[in-house]
Amino acid sequence: MELNPNNFFVEVIWTWVSGGWLMLPLLILTFFIYYSALFLWLQLEHHYLVQSGVHLLSDHEITEILDEGSIPLRQMLWNQDSDIEDVKRHFIEVSNEYLPPINRRIHFLGIMITIGPLMGLLGTVTGMLSTFDGMIVGQGEKFQNVVQGISEALITTQTGLIISIPAMAILSIIIQRRNRLRRSIARLERFNTCRLLRLGCPIDSTKGKVSSIGSKLPTNSSGAIQTA
Repeated sequence: MELNPNNFFVEVIWTWVSGGWLMLPLLILTFFIYYSALFLWLQLEHHYLVQSGVHLLSDHEITEILDEGSIPLRQMLWNQDSDIEDVKRHFIEVSNEYLPPINRRIHFLGIMITIGPLMGLLGTVTGMLSTFDGMIVGQGEKFQNVVQGISEALITTQTGLIISIPAMAILSIIIQRRNRLRRSIARLERFNTCRLLRLGCPIDSTKGKVSSIGSKLPTNSSGAIQTA
């Protein structure tokens, strides 16, 4: 059976008119949801850490990428001579730069997706009210008003679900990309910490009590700690 474009557009227009006044807010909500989802997905998908899959790389593979002259990755690492606490503070700043704006947008997008079925439910209520109003009018217009009310109730509910169900799937993909970015930042922090330790960076004195205790133990002439 061939699809007639004229019939298709007629059906779309009829559905739009039958859905009532709530179809316009649902249309605006649809554009807003999918524009926000597309913006978030592109922002995360094209992020350097997500594209390179840093969270899956070993120390050797990260070192090879640095040796190849990866400027974005090199700029994220703490390369100054300092203690481990400075590395932690540095990556807290990196996380605060990338993650909070993304988390706020994800949270807001989730709220907008939830509004879709609720607006459809509101259309159900208004449609049923129109149906009940149609039952009390004159006999000639009763059937038409009842059908119009039922159509409004069903179409808005269906539209709200059609909007929100694919958007929820897209939101789960966005959250997965956000988690990958978070793991990548944590992986770089571990790599940076291990690299500084291999280079002999100092450890904070407040966390080096073991060394100070060990220095007080008696030693022999060769420097080994004497045991009982």
